[in-house]
Amino acid sequence: MNKPGDPYGHRMPDLKAPDLMKLLDLSAQLPLEGELTPVMAWMLLLQNSRVSEMTVQDFELVKADLAGKSRSFGAVLEEFEVRDALSNLFIAKENMSLGQVAMPQQIEAY
Repeated sequence: MNKPGDPYGHRMPDLKAPDLMKLLDLSAQLPLEGELTPVMAWMLLLQNSRVSEMTVQDFELVKADLAGKSRSFGAVLEEFEVRDALSNLFIAKENMSLGQVAMPQQIEAY
């Protein structure tokens, strides 16, 4: 942990698609009502019809929006929090493209 240059010293391991799919399958077996594991939240985000419009900055904004909302040591998020983060992002983007004044929580984003 004290050697950031060492693999996985202080960061998450890089997982390949089959490993992520296994995590998603295992997550589906958990008794989560209205809660999502991180891999489930990622899939919800990827399944959004507007994900192709998202930039790297947009992903960072959603990540920052959700950062303080995870529970159980980052193991679960409320599903509505993920949906709200995406909605807030797209509303802010639409307001910016229309030249409207952003809402307070959107000002930080753009």
